[in-house]
Amino acid sequence: MKKWSLLISFIVLFSSSLFSQLSPPKVENVYGGRINGITGYSKTSDSTRIFISTESANSIFYSDIYTPPLGTAVFNKFLKMEGADADNNLGSGIKSLAPHSTSGYLFFGGNDGLYQVIPGSSTSTRLINCPMPEVFIYNSILVAYSQARLYWGTIDAAGNFTQNASSPLVLSSVPLSFVSFYFNPVNLHLYLLATGSSPQLFKSTDPITSVSSATTFTSLSLSALTAGVNWTGFGVAPSGRIFIGGTNGPGKVIAYSDDELTYTNVFSGIGGASSTQFAFGGDSSSYYVYFASIYSSNKGVSGSWLGFGNPGGMETSPNDGAVFSDPNNFNIVYLTTDQGIGASVDRGATIFEIDEGVEAVQVDDFDMTPDKQTAWLASKSGIRMVTNYLSTPTWTNAIFPNGDGSPYYSAEMVPGSPNTVYAGNVRIYRSLNAGANWHQLFTAENPPYNFHNTQSQVQAIEVCDFDSSIILAGYFIHESMKGGLFCSFDNGTTWSQILLHSSTVGADVDVFDIVFNLEGTDTVAYVGVDYDLSSPTGRSVYKLTKSGMSWIVSQDMSSSTTSTGSAIVATIRDLHVSVTGDTIFACGTDAGINHPIAYYKPLNTTGKWTPFTTSGFPFISGKQAYAITQGVDTIYVAVDNEIYFYPLTSASWSLGSVYPVGMKINILYFDDLLVGTTTGLYSQFGVTPAAITNDESLPASFNLSQNFPNPFNPSTKIKFQLNQAGIVDLSVYDILGSKISTLAGGYFNPGEYTIIFNAGKLASGTYFCVLDRNGVTLAKKMILIK
Repeated sequence: MKKWSLLISFIVLFSSSLFSQLSPPKVENVYGGRINGITGYSKTSDSTRIFISTESANSIFYSDIYTPPLGTAVFNKFLKMEGADADNNLGSGIKSLAPHSTSGYLFFGGNDGLYQVIPGSSTSTRLINCPMPEVFIYNSILVAYSQARLYWGTIDAAGNFTQNASSPLVLSSVPLSFVSFYFNPVNLHLYLLATGSSPQLFKSTDPITSVSSATTFTSLSLSALTAGVNWTGFGVAPSGRIFIGGTNGPGKVIAYSDDELTYTNVFSGIGGASSTQFAFGGDSSSYYVYFASIYSSNKGVSGSWLGFGNPGGMETSPNDGAVFSDPNNFNIVYLTTDQGIGASVDRGATIFEIDEGVEAVQVDDFDMTPDKQTAWLASKSGIRMVTNYLSTPTWTNAIFPNGDGSPYYSAEMVPGSPNTVYAGNVRIYRSLNAGANWHQLFTAENPPYNFHNTQSQVQAIEVCDFDSSIILAGYFIHESMKGGLFCSFDNGTTWSQILLHSSTVGADVDVFDIVFNLEGTDTVAYVGVDYDLSSPTGRSVYKLTKSGMSWIVSQDMSSSTTSTGSAIVATIRDLHVSVTGDTIFACGTDAGINHPIAYYKPLNTTGKWTPFTTSGFPFISGKQAYAITQGVDTIYVAVDNEIYFYPLTSASWSLGSVYPVGMKINILYFDDLLVGTTTGLYSQFGVTPAAITNDESLPASFNLSQNFPNPFNPSTKIKFQLNQAGIVDLSVYDILGSKISTLAGGYFNPGEYTIIFNAGKLASGTYFCVLDRNGVTLAKKMILIK
C-alpha cells in the first residue's frame, strides 16, 4: 500500500535493463504480541532491567525501567535483544529466562539448548545442547532441568558459565512429564512439580548450594490437593510457603502449604486458564501473590484473590501467562496481556500496556480503504484499526471481538463503510461501529459442519466490492480434517457452504484466499486452496460464477485453462486482482518438487493461467511463496522471508528485500509496500524506473541538486546524479541531526534520479537532505513552511 507521505518516483537514465528497488523496512506503530516469559533484575537501586520472550521470530526483548522505591516509575521502550532476534532464528518457544545481575547476561532455555546472551551482542552462545525448558539462577549458581536431568554450574563476574563436573544428574524418580521447577528461598532446596490432574512434587535432599552427584529427590505427598484440577503452576513465597496452582474449568484453584504436608485449597472463583509459575511481591511477613491473571493481597489466603484490573480498572485485558514483581518497587508488577505486555503500579489493581518497541505482532491479514486513511489488521494478538494513516496515524489497542484473547486470522471492511468490519478466528464476527461492539454471525463448529473448535481458522473473509451484501469466508483446519468455503447473500445474517471438491457438507478443502472480480456482467470469485494428498483432494484455484442465489464452481487451473495445456497442481496461498480488473495474480507452492510459483491470468487476452518467468525467481525446493501484489508496473512476491520484484518490462525477477531468516512474510499490500510478517507490520517504498536513454546521457559527475521548490509545502523534488554505480543512501535529517526518513538506499546503477518527497507529517522548519555514495557525502538544506 502506498504511504503518500513518502511517494517516490524515479526517472532513471542509463543504458542497462530496467530495475526496481525497495527502501529499508520501517516498522509501523503496531507493537505487542504473545508473550511467553517475563523476568528481570535490579540494575541499580532505582532501575530494573526487564526481559521478555515472545511467540515470534524476535525471540527476546529488554527494557530498562526507572523504578524508584518511593517515586513514580518511568516505562521505556523495549529493544530487541540483537543476539536473540529474528536474524538468529532461535524460534518462538523460549519461555524460561534467568538473568545474571553481576555480569548482565541473560541465560535462557530453548528448544535445542541452554543459551546466554547480553544486550549489545549480535549472537547468542549455546552452552548445553539439549532441550532446556526450565532454568533459574540463585546468586551465581545456575540450575536447569531437561528430560529428568538436572544441570548446574557457576557463573563468574564476566558471565562465563562453568558446568559442574557431576552435571547432569539423572533424576530416576522424576517422571518425564512436564515439570514446573523452582527453589525455596528459605531452605534453598529445589522442588520439581510434575504437572497434571495427578501431580507429583519432588524435593532435593541438598540445598542448591550443595548439589552434587549424591543429591537425590524425594517425593512429597499431594494427597491433600483437591481432585479434578489440572495443576500446572508452582512457586515458593518469601516466607517459604509452597504454592501450587491450576484450574478446574470454572475457575482457578490455588493450594498452599507451610509444612509440605497439609494444604489449604482456595477456589478463586475467577475463570480462565492457569499458568506455570507464581510471582511474589513483598517480604516474608507480608507479600502479594501473583498467578496467571489473578493476585492475592494477603499471602494467598481465601478471600484475598482478585483479577488484575480489579478494583482500579484496565486499559486492556490481562492474559493467563507470565507475571513478574519488580525487585526495586513491589508496587510494580509486569504481566502478559491479550495485546502483549502490561504493567501495574498499584500491585495489580490497575493495569496498562507497555508494548512500545515490542515487534512481535504476528500479522495475518490487512485491509485498507482506497484513500489510504483507514485500515484494519488481524493478528495473533487481536485486531487493530488505524485512522488518518496518511497524516497522523492513530492505531487502536488490540481488539478482541469475543473478549477471550484468541488469535485472529482475517479482517475485512465493507467497501465505502470503514467502520463496518468483519473479523475471523474460529468464528466470524461483525462490528458496525469501528469495533466498539461486536456480534457473532457464524461458526462452523456446529452441525452439520462440525469443524474443530480450536484447530479451525477463518483464514479469509472477502466482501464483494460491487455488492457488499455478498460475503465469502474460507476455513482452514490444522488437522487431517479439511475446511471449506461459506457464503452469505444477506450481509452475514445467514450462511451456507459452497462445495468446491466434496459432494457432502462438512470437510471439503482448506481455503487460503478469496478475491472477487466483475467479468462482463458476471460476479466472479477466485478461491486459492491448499493441496493435500489426503482425501478429499482439492488443489490450486477454483472459479465461482454467481448464478442467482447460487454459484457455478469449476477448477480453474485445469489443462484447458492454462497457457501450457497442463494442469497446475499446487497450493495457492495468495490471490490479487489488478486495479483494472483485467488480470488475476496467484502465488503458492508447486505440489511436485515443493518450490515457489507465481502465475497470472490475463482476462483481456488468452484468459488462461500463465506462469511468470522463472529467471531470477527462487525456484528452490522447500521454499514457499506466501503473498503477491502489483505495484507501479511491477509485481512483488514474498517467498519465505524475501521479497522479489518483477518489472513488467523485464525478463527476470530480482531480489528486492531480505527480512531476517527467522521471519515469514504473510502479507504484501501495495501502493508503495506494506509488509505483514510474523513480527509486525513494516512499510517499504518502491523505486521504479520510468525512462531509459543511451550511454551518451550518463551524468558526468556525482551530484545532489538543490530541491525544488524550496521553501516547499508539503512536497518537493530532489534530484541526484550518479556517474558510477555504488551503494547509495539518501536520507532526510532534522536540524539536530536526527534521521527523519530514508528516501532511497541500496545498490544503484549510474543515472539521474528524481524523488518526490512529501513532508505532510513534518512540522515547519529546516531539514537537510543527505546523499551518501560509498562514503562520499553531499548535503542540501531544505525549508518546510506550512
